[in-house]
Amino acid sequence: MSWEPNPTAIEQLKHILAGTLSPNSHERSQATEALDQAKIQEDFHNYLLFILVNDKSTTSQIRASAGVNLKNDMIKNFNVKTNDYLLENILKGLLDDDPFVRNITGTVITSIFSTLGVAKWPFVLPQLMELSETGNVTSQEGATGALAKICEDSSHILDTDYNGQRPLDFMVPKFIALTGSNSPKVRANALHCLNQIILTKTQSFLVHIDDFLQRLFSLAGDQDPAVRRNVCTAFAYVLEARPDKIAPHLDGCVNYCLHSITTSEDEVALEACEFLLALATSDIPEDLIKPYLPNILPVLLKSMVYSEMDIFLMDNTDDADVEDRDEDIKPTNAKVKDAHNQKNGGGDDEDEEDEDGDYSTEWNLRKCSAATLDVLTSVAPSEVLQISLPILRENIVSEQWPIREAAILAFGAVSEGGIELASQQLPALIPFLVERLQDDESSVRQITCWTLGRYSAWICSEAHKGGLYSNYFIPTFQSIIACSLDKKKMVQESACSSIAQFIENSETDLIQPLAADLVENFKKCFQYYQRKNLVILYDAIQTFVERIELDSGAIEAILPPLLKKWELLSDDDKELWPLLECMSSVAASLGEKFAPYAVQVYERSLRILQHCIEMDKQCKSDPNIQVPEKDFIITSLDLIDGLCQGLGEHSGELINEHLIKLVIECFNDPIDDVRQSAYALLGDIAIYIPNTLGSHIDEVIISIGREIVARNQENFAVCNNATWALGEISLRINLNNYLEKLVGILIDLLKSQAMSTVLENAAITIGRIGISSPEFFSPHLNEFLLDWSAHMMYLEENEEKETAFQGMCNIILTNPTGFNNESLVAFVNTITMYLNPGQKLAEIFHKLLSGYKEMLGDSWTQFLQTIDNGAELTGRYSI
Repeated sequence: MSWEPNPTAIEQLKHILAGTLSPNSHERSQATEALDQAKIQEDFHNYLLFILVNDKSTTSQIRASAGVNLKNDMIKNFNVKTNDYLLENILKGLLDDDPFVRNITGTVITSIFSTLGVAKWPFVLPQLMELSETGNVTSQEGATGALAKICEDSSHILDTDYNGQRPLDFMVPKFIALTGSNSPKVRANALHCLNQIILTKTQSFLVHIDDFLQRLFSLAGDQDPAVRRNVCTAFAYVLEARPDKIAPHLDGCVNYCLHSITTSEDEVALEACEFLLALATSDIPEDLIKPYLPNILPVLLKSMVYSEMDIFLMDNTDDADVEDRDEDIKPTNAKVKDAHNQKNGGGDDEDEEDEDGDYSTEWNLRKCSAATLDVLTSVAPSEVLQISLPILRENIVSEQWPIREAAILAFGAVSEGGIELASQQLPALIPFLVERLQDDESSVRQITCWTLGRYSAWICSEAHKGGLYSNYFIPTFQSIIACSLDKKKMVQESACSSIAQFIENSETDLIQPLAADLVENFKKCFQYYQRKNLVILYDAIQTFVERIELDSGAIEAILPPLLKKWELLSDDDKELWPLLECMSSVAASLGEKFAPYAVQVYERSLRILQHCIEMDKQCKSDPNIQVPEKDFIITSLDLIDGLCQGLGEHSGELINEHLIKLVIECFNDPIDDVRQSAYALLGDIAIYIPNTLGSHIDEVIISIGREIVARNQENFAVCNNATWALGEISLRINLNNYLEKLVGILIDLLKSQAMSTVLENAAITIGRIGISSPEFFSPHLNEFLLDWSAHMMYLEENEEKETAFQGMCNIILTNPTGFNNESLVAFVNTITMYLNPGQKLAEIFHKLLSGYKEMLGDSWTQFLQTIDNGAELTGRYSI
């Protein structure tokens, strides 16, 4: 029986939807509440659909609002049985004359399809394809628009067999045919569909690739910019999927894209440049790319110059005293942590959007050109510099500031790949750049700070080795420090980032004499900076305290401003995240010098952590409670970890059972970064105050075991930290009650295809457990000793490696014949590679090798011939 709407209910719902769009907050609130009540009705989705696709008497805004609400609610509450009316009628919206309605309808269809897939909505794809081919222009554009969204979001679903049929098998040739449509919108949509499919590298597409390329060449001269943009995208995607297919046509593709960059609309020019970037990073041999560099490089260098429109839109007024607006501040996120060899420490990834010196958030032709120049310099440094340097030498002294600014940007872009070949230019370039820090144009000052940061490694290296240009360091660094107090905020940002790079690339003795000046400058920055640049300042201070030994005066200068900012921000302010990260490094680096501030910092961190965990629990049962931002949990855990590292054993005066319970709750969080930070903290608690784990060790070990078993490529860093923490625990707490299960889990991990750092930590942890409990691993030596030796062979010689070898020797001595000769050779070779073992470990090596010499008897000499540097080994350990 067909569904029919109640006209009164339709009018009521339209009134409610209109209310949700009201500029009056009270009306919006009342309407939202009424809408929540309406959702209880079983046919709520049908009413929204009716307004979207049938009610042409109402406004586009209300119809679109119905569509948006339909999409959002279906994601949570979709039921195929009660939504059959919806599935049968949704495509009507694609026939509507209003493009706004057609677009929203396509979005709704995409959401339903991503939820149901082909199996539960089998007729939608054939219907959409039929509309695309046989309908009028309006329906064709609507249908291909919907298919474009489906291909974008669900191409993997389309590349799956259903009852022996793969949707892409019949869709790909139809899309290729549709690129010949009279409608430019249909042509562009069809190309967009095919571009999403190319990325899957499916055979359904590859069998048609030659036909597709021929169609692309015929579309290259299309009058519609959206079509030409998709042609450029297609060239780049085919290059990635099948470079051998592009290679014969490389001349035409490169020339077409160069022509598009110089003559086309911005979006087409950007996609054309993306092809050049893809070419630079592709598997196409560099010898095939080099002949095009004389044509490519001048175009890239020109495209890096700010356009007239860019310059027109620039605000050249001094703005250091202007408070940042919320919309000026990019969304803050806690830094993504790299898994360290032993835990999560490690360096954070550089902010990628600053890689080309342009601090705007939008990816554009200028950014893409700079990135392409950067990569090409790594591919063919000699050729790139030979062609580029004459142009740059002329441009960098141009009276037109946009041209000299772009030249400085280009020198920064070629810095990494061409540093060795460009080093002869640097003695003249660096002083020139220092002068440009005084340029009248703020954009020039900003890009100069960035470029000098890119050359900081060379400048610092010259100073370290007392080279010919060692005197460049002080004036360059001091000039950048001065720029950090520029009257223009973007110059401050670039200078402060550059300061961090110089500190990072300097030995301590190079920066230490300037520590007082830096501290004084940081104090002024705290007074001068607005919210956005404070984040950059925190990062610079973090780098500073990690590298420099601070005296009491420096600590008293830096910490009060940090704590003042800390006190001003509320517990739910996202600007707290970078500050928490900075405080974590400061606490860890200052150690007991941070003690006077530790209690207040710890108590607040604990409060934030507890509140977020509690809110996370409550929101699961009460939809009215907003889900807390997990970065509050992550940064709180990291700050407490910083306190633990800094205070060492004294952190036991802060950390209690309550924190341990919260950390254990974090082990169950679905967000990887939360668990990664939680296990990092667990490991440090085990190092400094293991007694706090006592009554909770069952839960801790169960969580670690579950984490290792459930590992995958996405969460290897979590597994890494959990494994590392287990090793630290095993050195201090008896784990015999758990080892029957852990032995198999750890051996399986060691022999898996996990990331190298995970495998190394698995080897270390197995070894460490062997110190106190060798008998659990000794029966299994033949299973894992070969792998263990391979992962331990070249590890840095430190306390972790030392204890791991002590334990492994214990395991072997417990079962000296429990493995084959190949494994013994591999293990003894690791001893050979261990250059500076501690006295205790050296004695253990002597005992183990002496035992095998006695056991092998006359075969010992023959055995030594299978060992790398066997003679040296026997001499070193007096065997």
